[in-house]
Amino acid sequence: MIVRNFAFYADMPDDMRYLRKPGGQPTWIEQDMVFLLPPRLKDFRKNLFHVRRAEKTESALYASLFQVKCIVAGQEDTTGFDGPYDVFPFYEKVFRRRRQYRDYYVLFLFRHKTDYQKYMRLC
Repeated sequence: MIVRNFAFYADMPDDMRYLRKPGGQPTWIEQDMVFLLPPRLKDFRKNLFHVRRAEKTESALYASLFQVKCIVAGQEDTTGFDGPYDVFPFYEKVFRRRRQYRDYYVLFLFRHKTDYQKYMRLC
């Protein structure tokens, strides 16, 4: 997998969780979900992104869409949300366009090797 504009990426650790708004039909993942970061990863909340496969390509090129809404576990206000649910592996097929589902993933993205190495040590 290659993520455009980022040199390094990493999956979420096994101990991450997420909250989801109650209801049957999901609308947009950025509005329906809040991710709970373990306290040791609180400095990496700006590195967590939704990504999806790049348009019109069959390659392994992915594009970052937007930052994930996340809070530190233990400090969450769960009012209005269901969960917490396990996140690993996290994958959503939520949006349908022109008879095709769009694939979304959540990854930690890093531009610099030092930040990536610091994250890997903490995981």
